Amino acid sequence: MMLAAGSFWNLVTSSIRASSALENGILLFLVACSVASWAIVLWKYRTLRSASRSSATFLSEFDRADHKRALADRVASLGTSPQALIFAAAVTTAERIGKEGAQAGGGAGNRSREERLMMEMQHATRSEFSRMHRGMDILASISSATPFIGLLGTVLGIMSTFQVLGEAKSASLNVVAPGIAAALIATATGLAVAIPAVFAYNWLMARMDEQQEQAEMFIERMGHWLHHLDDNPATRNGTLPDRSEPSYVSVG
Repeated sequence: MMLAAGSFWNLVTSSIRASSALENGILLFLVACSVASWAIVLWKYRTLRSASRSSATFLSEFDRADHKRALADRVASLGTSPQALIFAAAVTTAERIGKEGAQAGGGAGNRSREERLMMEMQHATRSEFSRMHRGMDILASISSATPFIGLLGTVLGIMSTFQVLGEAKSASLNVVAPGIAAALIATATGLAVAIPAVFAYNWLMARMDEQQEQAEMFIERMGHWLHHLDDNPATRNGTLPDRSEPSYVSVG
């Protein structure tokens, strides 16, 4: 096994030495794409893991909190989960509406107040998941483009090999083999970069979709309370209603 591995790496190094500058440039570009893709994967994995843990902590605190105002003061210390940002946006908007209503000597209708709060929560969700998706377009481009870039290196290598073959006096295997091997290494490198990137992209997108679905469920949960603004006089002063029923949102 070690002999086979040594022979393989000897073949790789000899093939790279036999490649042209353009072919080696393509190989270096593919290596750079591999480094970039793994950096993005690790970055997004850490982001998702942090968001998942922060969301679990926040929802646990949210379920136990009897006074949402006290919880709002602790949002910053509970981590930057999507649900925490949604709740913070709702609290901030509710307080702003209360101050505007007090200054105007009245207030907007309950439907208008509820629509404004829902809009701010939805904007907070879109903003957070837009931030969470940063870099995913680069990962998608790497996963889809690198096989074709490797194929380009293969085509160039084969063209160069046939050119050498035409200039040689004999068409022996020793003349053709190094160029063909170097050409095929470009395709193999492109596939080696693309295949893990595709799997990682699909896995990360699935986890982000789960996070977004949980955030949308939390917005619906908040909307259930906001629908009862008329029944809670405190909300007319710009505060959110306290917990009055058990949780039904799964942390996941």
